[in-house]
Amino acid sequence: MRGLLAAVLLLPVVLAAGPGSAASAAEEAAASPCDYLPPPDLKRICASGRLVVARYEGERPPFFSQAGGNEWVGFDVDLARDIAARLGVAYEARLAESFDEVVDLVAQRQADVGISKLSITLERSQRVRFSKPYMTVYQTLLINRLAAPKQQDPFAFLDRPGARVGALEGSSYVGYAESEFPAAEVVPYADFDGMMRQVAEGGLDAAFVDSARANTWRQTNPERLIQVRAFVARDRKDLLAFAVNWQDTHLLAWLDLYLDSIRGDGSAQRLYRSWFLEAVRGD
Repeated sequence: MRGLLAAVLLLPVVLAAGPGSAASAAEEAAASPCDYLPPPDLKRICASGRLVVARYEGERPPFFSQAGGNEWVGFDVDLARDIAARLGVAYEARLAESFDEVVDLVAQRQADVGISKLSITLERSQRVRFSKPYMTVYQTLLINRLAAPKQQDPFAFLDRPGARVGALEGSSYVGYAESEFPAAEVVPYADFDGMMRQVAEGGLDAAFVDSARANTWRQTNPERLIQVRAFVARDRKDLLAFAVNWQDTHLLAWLDLYLDSIRGDGSAQRLYRSWFLEAVRGD
């Protein structure tokens, strides 16, 4: 009798739980994998099925350049594709007319992340958040050999009236040059090769670039080295990082963890070696 009473008492519970369990199972089966991601920024990317990556539309080898047709290749392109794959979504590039516009696209939520050889600057940090640096390069002067004596500090020598220093338009180096050489004329150039022709021919005293770009140019233009020398300022670091919207804190934390992961398993160094002609320090 006692056992029968227990069975009767338990029966409503079992019956009540039965339909609910079936409904829960049906709901679970119908649920999207994205529903299990609490952070809204990661859920947004998962639900869209794509990672929209902002990048400058021009070529900046070996970070990004066209290999032929519409295919883009390079260090930053490989990073972006790998990040999208690890997030389980497709990769989509959104091109910008300048590096500052890359930051604008991220700030305005027209892109999830900016991966475009972006320098961390105080001005840009007012509009977006930056990840840990994925590479450290150095501010570098490519100097006309006749314009600046080798015995003198070129930074001090070029900061004078009459000196002309080129920098790529829309890049952080325009601001860097204006800060380093307030007395000189800073000339923005849209075309890197055109700027370097001016340095070699004496139209500019120097071009202000990063060490990775300088190394690539020197390797691919050995005939110009009789006219142009490089001065790498090891005390002036230029930190490159990913940019995300200021509200996307979980995505930022994930990207920092991603960088730690690829450094720990050695894939970051393999990627560096595959794209850079000379060693570049990756922090």
